[in-house]
Amino acid sequence: MKIIILGYTSYLALAISNYFRSIKGIKLIYVGRKGSNLYKVVKFEVPEDINLLNISVSKLVHELQLDNDSVIINCITLGDLDKCELNQKECMLKNYYFVETLYSNLKLTNFKKIIHFSSNAVYDGSCPPYNENSKCEPINFYGYVKLKTDQFLLSQDDSRIVILRPTTLYGKVTNNKPNPVSMIISNLRNKRKMKLTNDLIVNLLYVEDLVKVVENILDIDFSGLLNVSGNKAYSRYELGIEIAKLLDLDDRLIEQITTAQYNDIAKRPLNTCFENKLMKELGVYPHSLDQVIQTFN
Repeated sequence: MKIIILGYTSYLALAISNYFRSIKGIKLIYVGRKGSNLYKVVKFEVPEDINLLNISVSKLVHELQLDNDSVIINCITLGDLDKCELNQKECMLKNYYFVETLYSNLKLTNFKKIIHFSSNAVYDGSCPPYNENSKCEPINFYGYVKLKTDQFLLSQDDSRIVILRPTTLYGKVTNNKPNPVSMIISNLRNKRKMKLTNDLIVNLLYVEDLVKVVENILDIDFSGLLNVSGNKAYSRYELGIEIAKLLDLDDRLIEQITTAQYNDIAKRPLNTCFENKLMKELGVYPHSLDQVIQTFN
């Protein structure tokens, strides 16, 4: 199998490549803006001019030399909610038009699967827990665009398409890319005070559990949409208190505030917890925070 990782320097992409690199019979192809001293990289960047998009993507697809054993994993995205609210043109280009153009160039070629990552931002946060059939009502522009992309892909009725919709990811820091858990640990260990929200709730997902989902869906030839999450729901404040308890650190460094006190530009859905029944039916049972946190640096 040939696994092609688009946007290979992202946090999720690094976790995917680290896992599959050790599996025999897997050839990894890295696609991204920057070269690497460790791997051969197929250079590609989403052009700023939409008029150049089809030419650039067509050239990329030709260079990848796809066949029936090729899996394309798209980790190219603009995921900063506030930036997407302020730069809606760029958000549409990278999160929708790029995916639309990519699939349009792929659909008549031979490939095994394309895996695209959606977001819990497609929900408004008022009716958790959410499953694959829950109504999507995004309340920010990023969520709107991610939903538009999901709808486009699902409308193709192509059994080669997989959409994984994960909640917020956490795990060990890789290439200096932090996540909510790693940032809290760093602040606590360095005795830095922090303010954490008490009303933004999600069942965080260990990044290696998402990688395991990727492996399993390839093994069983799954297609369509899958919501992926951890089991336990936390607000950021509750998460901080739990981490302090598990690592025997000082929780007095943590102050609880509301989301409204952050003055974010984009609205945040307050509770986007998932029901992960289908994920478990596919053979992936998520790790709990206490099972993995002791392994963090």
